[in-house]
Parts: sequence; structure tokens; C-alpha cells
Amino acid sequence: MSHPIFRTLVGTLVCGALACASSPERLRGLDRRFYQNLDSAEDRAAYLKVPKAQRQAFLESKGLWDRWQALPEAERAAAKRGELQAGSHEFAAFMAWGPPADTQRRAAGEREVAFHTFIRCTSGPKTGRYVQATSACDGTFNEFEVAVEGGIVTEIKLLN
Repeated sequence: MSHPIFRTLVGTLVCGALACASSPERLRGLDRRFYQNLDSAEDRAAYLKVPKAQRQAFLESKGLWDRWQALPEAERAAAKRGELQAGSHEFAAFMAWGPPADTQRRAAGEREVAFHTFIRCTSGPKTGRYVQATSACDGTFNEFEVAVEGGIVTEIKLLN
């Protein structure tokens, strides 16, 4: 049985050589967006330990890769650029901007509409990033409300 410090050192060296991420801040592009859309803290922690070459298989096991591939190519391209427009699928919004800071659901008869609020930092060290709370911006921010009905974005409004 090896010493815990030795195991940690070996794990760090192996993970570094295989391009694992030691923190979410080190993830870039789609890797960060997939990380943000994992369902649990345990899945997010496990994702950070997965070597880059094995991330697709991990995402497949969680169902996220299939959801991504099910999006039309134009929506995937827009999400990669952080863009969203009415008519896109709800999952495209999550991949473009991350999970919403808040969600409210309203029903009117048989219709149900989800209203997702997204917060985007407009100044400070996180300019351009979508965050879970206005205090995370360390500067100014915009809030967007995205209405979703039947899994499709029907409206995007700037709230402030």
C-alpha cells in the first residue's frame, strides 16, 4: 500500500500528462459548457479528472453528448460562439450560456412556459461570462430572460 502523498503526486502527474483539468477555470470552450451542464457536483468533480481524450465517452454515459448531437448543426455552431436566438432548442441555450441563474415556470391552461434568467458580466474580471449570481461579476452585468415553451426558445429579453 503506497503513501497517500505519493498517490496524490502520481495522480497529479498522470492527470497533467493526460490533459485533465484541476479546476473548472482551466476548462475552455465546450469542455467548460459541458461541465456546467452536468447534473451533480459528483459528476462535475469526476469530469475534471477525465483525460481530454476520454471526455466524449464520459459525456455519452451521462446523456449530454446525445443531447448535443441532437441539436441542428446551426444551433451547435451558434452555441459554440455563445449565441442564442428564438427558435433554438432549450439545450442550445444551456450550452451557449450555461445553466440559468433562476427558472420560473408558469402554466396557462395546457401551456407551460419556463422563464430562465441568465446573468452576463459586462465589466470586471469575468466580462462576457455567464454566472449564477450578480455578485460573481465583480462589476456590471446584464440579465436576460429566455422564455421556453415545448423545449423551444420563444423569446429572449434583456431585463436591465
